[in-house]
Amino acid sequence: MPTEPEPSAAPANEPAPPAAEPGPNPPARAPLSAEDLITLNEEIAGMARAGLPLDQGLKALAREMGRGRLRQVTAQLAADLRAGRTLAEALQRQGNRVPPFYAGLVEAGVRSGRVAEVLATLTDYARTLAGLRSTLLDAALYPAVVVLFAVAVLTGVVCFLIPQFGEIFQDFGLKVPAVTEAILAVGQRPLTFLVAPLLAVLGVVVLARAALGDTERGRRYWTRVVYSLPLVGVLVRAARLAAFTDLLAILVDYALPLPRAFQLAGEASSDPYLAAGARQAQKDLEGGLPLGPALRHRLLVPETVAWMTAVGERRGELGKTLHQVAELYRRQVERRAVMLRTVLPPLLIIATAGVVVLLFIFAMFWPMLRLMEGLSK
Repeated sequence: MPTEPEPSAAPANEPAPPAAEPGPNPPARAPLSAEDLITLNEEIAGMARAGLPLDQGLKALAREMGRGRLRQVTAQLAADLRAGRTLAEALQRQGNRVPPFYAGLVEAGVRSGRVAEVLATLTDYARTLAGLRSTLLDAALYPAVVVLFAVAVLTGVVCFLIPQFGEIFQDFGLKVPAVTEAILAVGQRPLTFLVAPLLAVLGVVVLARAALGDTERGRRYWTRVVYSLPLVGVLVRAARLAAFTDLLAILVDYALPLPRAFQLAGEASSDPYLAAGARQAQKDLEGGLPLGPALRHRLLVPETVAWMTAVGERRGELGKTLHQVAELYRRQVERRAVMLRTVLPPLLIIATAGVVVLLFIFAMFWPMLRLMEGLSK
């Protein structure tokens, strides 16, 4: 059975340009977006299936692109291939612009003669990740719109409607309760009592996120805060577990050694706990510990999932089992997203209506009743 050609250097009848000086460590660069990665992967997969020389195809493709990271990556890949490097080596030289697992899977595909299949799988995985992100954003969008609407309603009531009551009370020289005085003060100076505190809270959150993101310990603390949020925390964790187990399954499918698969899957995870646990599991596996105990020992996944994975490994169906686990977490994400969209907005609407009603009953209508009683005497 013929194998697919390894996409590497230019044809022999074309002179290759001088090789770029290899650097020990690729410089830190902004990573490609999910859409750019899908585009690049589909182009490479199409050329590999057609048996076309990648260096020429990528060079022509880069000329057609506008400015941006994708054009730079495409042009550099073409230059490295023409310099005699393999596709896996060229991808590794991109640093963090391209996920580390990308080069590892391409290298495995080259060894097995399944480059086009590997690239198609990578495209499917990237689309799955994009789908998970879209699910999370959709789940958060409707509640966010409801929150903004609630804030707008409360702002309108406090800043425009309540001050009119204040003028009435002032004209009649009515002594109002302390709570009414406080609300009237907010309506008279909304920038001081509403906008400034809100901006201060947002600023503290942004600064805390930026500061905590600089260290491993800080990222873990921020992740713990996110996971502690009702509804949202479980949703985010399930999405990250789905992405982690799905990538691990793909790496196992293409016969990467299990320790190496855990290393690459951990590096690709945005969960610092998963990343650290994967590194420790890698060491456990290299030390001869079976997969099930390694997962349970590092608390990477729940006990049931660790048991399922251990059974799959014993039966020689580890990749299939991991795919099933990923599908389980994806369904959990979908269920939680539906719950977030259907349960949270009504609660927010009820809470907003309750606050508005309480404001009018205890802060406005109560003084108005006293005023009417005084006028009737």
